[in-house]
Amino acid sequence: MKQFKFQNKASIITGIKEEKPKKSRNWDRIIYMSIFIFMIVSLAVYILQKNLYVYSLGEVITERFEVTQPNDVEITRYFVAEGDMVEQGDTLFAYKSDFRDHDNGNGGAFVFNNVVIDKPNEWVTKERMNTKKTISLKYIDIRDIDNNIAQTNAAIERLKMEVHLDLVSPAILSEKRMVVENLRVERQRKVSELGYLQQYLRQLDSFEDDYKKYQLSTVGFGDGNAPIKSYYVSPVSGIITKIPKPENEISFRQDIIMYISNLDEIFIRVFIEQNDLEYFEPGDVVNLRFLDGTRSKGRIKEFYVNTESVPEPFRKIRGKDQRNVVAVVNPVNDDEKRIWRSYYQFTVQVSKLRFF
Repeated sequence: MKQFKFQNKASIITGIKEEKPKKSRNWDRIIYMSIFIFMIVSLAVYILQKNLYVYSLGEVITERFEVTQPNDVEITRYFVAEGDMVEQGDTLFAYKSDFRDHDNGNGGAFVFNNVVIDKPNEWVTKERMNTKKTISLKYIDIRDIDNNIAQTNAAIERLKMEVHLDLVSPAILSEKRMVVENLRVERQRKVSELGYLQQYLRQLDSFEDDYKKYQLSTVGFGDGNAPIKSYYVSPVSGIITKIPKPENEISFRQDIIMYISNLDEIFIRVFIEQNDLEYFEPGDVVNLRFLDGTRSKGRIKEFYVNTESVPEPFRKIRGKDQRNVVAVVNPVNDDEKRIWRSYYQFTVQVSKLRFF
């Protein structure tokens, strides 16, 4: 029988290596986790800001200039309307005036603020000189008050450390703070008096112009009995906020013909809750956020001594009276002032770190 011889080599089995299936991403889980993390972070930021910052609301306002006349006038034409921006020197309106007294037995004598003037040229010159002197003295008084406030504030800073170390009584610190508040009240009174004096000086200029026009009307141009037509030129730059007197109507002595908001003297009135007052000091820099998201910086100038009723939009509970402390915040520089002008009468959020 024939023998068969098998090969002794080992057999090799080949095959195809299978790749591990790729793990699919769980997008639902990723989305839920992202939303959860976002909510946790937002809550943490909210809690942090609530505890680190103190917030108040304020309003951007300006010093308001009141246009008046020392005698009865008839407004014949307005050259501006409410909401118009005006520059110093712009003509605002035309008017007719007859500043002589024909009705009180004074024989047509000249009248200024109900005072009969015998010699207008001499009287105006003397009155202007005295008014300018008084204005200069008011400026000196205000400068002295500012120096006293600065010195007293420096003493307060020293006393704070001494009170902290129990070297002096807290009552002494309270007395010094009351001195500063009284000085600020006195300064505000001086500033108000200064404003009236400057307005009086402008009225003198207006009276002098009318008198000169009257003199011209009596020298070859008429008998001086016709009302004199004049033009009122704006003494300040700003925005016309209100015109209560219509054209062709008589504006009596000291009636307000129009209001001009002086945008060069812009500031923010902030209504601070009494519980938060401890976190604010004069000179502090505060953060500002307007309704459209624009951010800015301001510096606290002063606090009003008495609390004021909070305007309805700023109250926590509508319809319920609320009294807060009012602070005046000024722009830190001219760039910030220019930003504020676009937000006149707008609401602004004011914030500051509690502990720094």
